[in-house]
Amino acid sequence: MKTTHTPRSLLARGFTLLEIMVVLLIIGLLLAVVAGGISGFQAGAEIQTTEAKIQSLMAQLTQSPKLHRRPGDPQPKRWVQSIKNEADLMDTWGTKFLYRYPGSHNPTSFDVYSAGPDKQPDTSDDIGNW
Repeated sequence: MKTTHTPRSLLARGFTLLEIMVVLLIIGLLLAVVAGGISGFQAGAEIQTTEAKIQSLMAQLTQSPKLHRRPGDPQPKRWVQSIKNEADLMDTWGTKFLYRYPGSHNPTSFDVYSAGPDKQPDTSDDIGNW
């Protein structure tokens, strides 16, 4: 009597250690690519948020011209704080916005800027009203 041998299916055979390591390597590479894309997206969003905050500060400063000029003598007796929320004076990296009058980028006006992601003023990653 002759018995027939049927080949086992791939699922019944199982995976070798090498096959599992290749699959894990591929998954790791895919995760690295996705994480890199997400961090690039987040960096762009932080820059756009900071630019929007600078535009808001610019609008508030130009509505009250005395705020961006040196106060003369005598000091003004009345002063109304136009920015009530301290968070409006902070960029997305947690540092305060910087103000310079006269501005180095706007010599006839003023500069409002963020030190950027490196938190160091006057570097190439600064974000400002220029």
